Amino acid sequence: MTSQNTHQETQALIEELKKRVLDGGEISFDEAMHLISIEDSDTIDLLLKAAREITFHFNSHVPGLCSLINAKSNLCGEDCGFCSQSVRFDTRVDTYGLVSVDEVVAAAKEFEKKGSQNFCIVTSGGALSNEEFEKIIEMYTRLGTETKMSLDGSLGFLTPERVRRLKEAGVRRLNNNLQSSREFYPKIVSTHTYDTRLETMKNLMDGGMELCSGGILGMGETREDRMKMAFELKPYAPKCLPMNVLNPRPGTPLENTPKPEPLEMVKTIAVYRFIHPKTNIKLAGGRELNLGPEYQQKALEGGANGLIIGGYLTTGGNPIKDDFEMLTRAGFKPAPKSPSESDPLSDEPTDQMPARL
Repeated sequence: MTSQNTHQETQALIEELKKRVLDGGEISFDEAMHLISIEDSDTIDLLLKAAREITFHFNSHVPGLCSLINAKSNLCGEDCGFCSQSVRFDTRVDTYGLVSVDEVVAAAKEFEKKGSQNFCIVTSGGALSNEEFEKIIEMYTRLGTETKMSLDGSLGFLTPERVRRLKEAGVRRLNNNLQSSREFYPKIVSTHTYDTRLETMKNLMDGGMELCSGGILGMGETREDRMKMAFELKPYAPKCLPMNVLNPRPGTPLENTPKPEPLEMVKTIAVYRFIHPKTNIKLAGGRELNLGPEYQQKALEGGANGLIIGGYLTTGGNPIKDDFEMLTRAGFKPAPKSPSESDPLSDEPTDQMPARL
């Protein structure tokens, strides 16, 4: 069989799978592996175009935008090899306990002014102490009365009772990333199991919470690992699926991991769109370092439909103004407003923002 015939057959498969997904059907793991194995540039372009069509068939042109605050830093006893907030590694990041309620509310209001619709409180570590948890409840109670943002959280391991309390306090969605496939997970974490993460996911679902769950690309995993994670997530139907690309942090076991090929990351996101057609697939941490402006926009034009804006837990990010302009170029309509030229922070890289944002 000639190479041309093979390309034609693959292009026909993309069209077939796109139509199936648009009609409400699903693709199989083997079909996903076929898509992720595409190497021909013209066929990759067709894959991205199909992913874009699926995106806007099931989702609006308004991107999902989320901002976060690192509310408790570098106090985690787990040994996740990618994370600079583990006390097991000498990473030199800021260390502090749970910040004040006023600081969290002020951060949320600042992001709301700049066009972010969702605000996530993130704490490092496993389970919060009872005192910390009550303070978190107070944060959400005030955010619910003083902002109009949707409220999210990434708060470690949660019991069903704590999930219930958070929901009553106005929390809409909780994050619990799977990070990678079941098979690859023990290579990056040894202090808890994959099943621990799945148990937390079940508690969140049983408590009526929307789920935010995704992972990290570029940690040394295979294409098969990436597709396995996508299918591990399917039963949980996450409303938001953050796609991080490893930003190797000094002092962590993964600090010398080579950068992944950016087009491979973009292609992965496109295939995830076939598997999770209705999900808000957000470009998250590491996008600036690994994708740059060109491939970030390609990802937004080929399956992704959201961003985390305003920086991450221990690293800065794009200027918010640049992100809004990129979203517009990619065909999205940021709403309800974009950062204005007069906003004092909108033209600045977010690593110049307060360190905890």
